[in-house]
Amino acid sequence: MAVLTSLLRCSFSTPQLQSSQFQRWNTWIVGMKIGRAISLTNSTSQLQRRRRTLIYAVSQDAENSFKKTVEVDKLIDMLRDSNPTELQKLVVENVLAFNESFWIWLAARTETCKYEDDKKDYEELALSVMSVVDRLVRKTNEKIESATDVLKEILKPIVDVTEEITWPPRDPEALVLMEKELSQREQDGQLDEGFLAEVNAQLRQAKADGDKPGLEAMLQKVLQLYASRVLSKRSYAMKGNEILKAEAFLETLIKDYG
Repeated sequence: MAVLTSLLRCSFSTPQLQSSQFQRWNTWIVGMKIGRAISLTNSTSQLQRRRRTLIYAVSQDAENSFKKTVEVDKLIDMLRDSNPTELQKLVVENVLAFNESFWIWLAARTETCKYEDDKKDYEELALSVMSVVDRLVRKTNEKIESATDVLKEILKPIVDVTEEITWPPRDPEALVLMEKELSQREQDGQLDEGFLAEVNAQLRQAKADGDKPGLEAMLQKVLQLYASRVLSKRSYAMKGNEILKAEAFLETLIKDYG
């Protein structure tokens, strides 16, 4: 509307006024065109940057995918050329590699075999690897269950009939019984790395929950007892056949003042 009014005024104004108004009008038009050109240039520049970023990301993903495929191919070749003993060792060393991608790629290689004998070899390899992985999973679960049971027995003197945990325990004798149970389990060789991992896992969960301060304190006590009984028996003063004097001296101080 303002532009239309300006044009009408130009029709009934003096030539000088009309010239001035048309100059302003032309300036406004030119300014609009420049603004649009700048906006278009900025948009084009942003699109180009996004395109370059996208191309880089895609190329990186493709490169990473290719590297993983090469690694899986190499592992399959090693498994295929190994004897039963070597195969078990390879599976244990690369247990985390046997994910969904591995089995999909192994199936793809099996299907692309030209000869039936090669296809049967791959099928037998898949069964062998599955068998070893299955045994590993079962053993791991058994160790976890065993470590959980050991921890429950150690904590049993502290936990009352209602399974509530108070710390320090109401009965002073309960702590003594807990230490005796831990000592017995240590003599039986049950306080291994699996047990330590179970205690740490339970402690992290108790801290995350935040509503079991008694359990948290009790698990920390178990770790202290574990350190005093198990870790203190390990010597770091020996390196091969050589005795490290500094480590030996430090261990002596710990024993004397621990």
